[in-house]
Amino acid sequence: MTRGRQGPGRPFDVAGEVDGLRYFVARASALSRALEGSIERDTWGDDAGEDRRRLADLSHLVGAAVEALLVATNAGDRIAAQLAKHVGDRIAVALTKRRTGA
Repeated sequence: MTRGRQGPGRPFDVAGEVDGLRYFVARASALSRALEGSIERDTWGDDAGEDRRRLADLSHLVGAAVEALLVATNAGDRIAAQLAKHVGDRIAVALTKRRTGA
């Protein structure tokens, strides 16, 4: 993602932002699949200490998936805002041309 590199005078990198969005969505998906697989294959109740360790591992997977989804949501919001701004600018230019007969 291009976060941090965009500033005044720099064009918005839609392709880079979409790549970043896809990365974090894929990461959240992989973490969710790992979480689901761990819950389905592990046996619970045999050893309390082992259960606590597995629960801690699952907790970290859930936290990482949530973090990836939040980053993806923020990236989607940035993309939507920039696209709306770009479309709004194009509409304003078209309306101005229409009013002035240019």
